[in-house]
Amino acid sequence: MHEVSSEPLPDIPGGWSTREVDLGIRRVQLTLPGSPDAFLDDPGVQAASRESDYMPYWSYLWPAAIQMGRLIAREPWSRGERSLEIGAGVGLAGIAGMIAGLDVTFSDYDRTAIQTARRNAFQNGLGIEPHKAMDVLLDWRDIGAVKLDPFPVILGCDVLYEPATLEPVMNVLDALLTRDGVCWIGDPGREYLPKFCDRLADRGYCIELRDETGRPVTTHKLSSFRLLVLHPSR
Repeated sequence: MHEVSSEPLPDIPGGWSTREVDLGIRRVQLTLPGSPDAFLDDPGVQAASRESDYMPYWSYLWPAAIQMGRLIAREPWSRGERSLEIGAGVGLAGIAGMIAGLDVTFSDYDRTAIQTARRNAFQNGLGIEPHKAMDVLLDWRDIGAVKLDPFPVILGCDVLYEPATLEPVMNVLDALLTRDGVCWIGDPGREYLPKFCDRLADRGYCIELRDETGRPVTTHKLSSFRLLVLHPSR
């Protein structure tokens, strides 16, 4: 494993662990929460949940992230293209993008999540300086609070986990995706995906569906991975 950032990660419920993930063209080492369910018993998390519906979803490495990471890592992106990972969690999709040559900014609404994503990028030797500004706190519900130039590439995985996220995610794309850009969203086959696609189409987005192998498909299937490749109307 490569040398890690000097910025220490905070103490968390359940402590930290490591995991190796195979992205097909490369294996990566991730630092991630050792027991994500332990967050649910934490008084601070419970208070934040009562106040703002906060849930520590970032602390889980969701299976769809591995499937999406493999697709991202083998895609022939334009080297150095500015990209934004939304809902980064531990940063696997963004790390896969960096492996493929993208210049990735991690974003999440949890500071510990983007600290973890930054550390994971650095410890895998992806050319990231320990204190380089490569992350941003971003709450989809308040997109106007952060001033960012639009990105040619946006990546997100398992971000459609409840109905309340659909509109905010679309607003993020409207605000932060360039008009000639592309957004990749990986989804494990949740029931909200068709509604999300319909609403995006109403906003003028072009939508392509792919399966876990990258093969184009025409239908959504519950509990089956789908990659959405989205382009704004031109």
